[in-house]
Amino acid sequence: MKYYLNLFSPSTWLAFNENNASVSGFSKHQKTRANKIEKGDIFLCYLVKLSRWVGALEVVEGPYEDITPL
Repeated sequence: MKYYLNLFSPSTWLAFNENNASVSGFSKHQKTRANKIEKGDIFLCYLVKLSRWVGALEVVEGPYEDITPL
């Protein structure tokens, strides 16, 4: 199990929660990093601008590519 920092702005945290808090995304230029994420890894979620830890998310599926805007 590995741990990753997942940074959210107030607006991206709101969008994440409005979309069932079930998918966290990466930009295309972070594809190599995203491919290293495995089932069971943990995302430690930090809310920038408000300086708050807001969650720990367990990865339940490996990465996949999806171009659907959220």
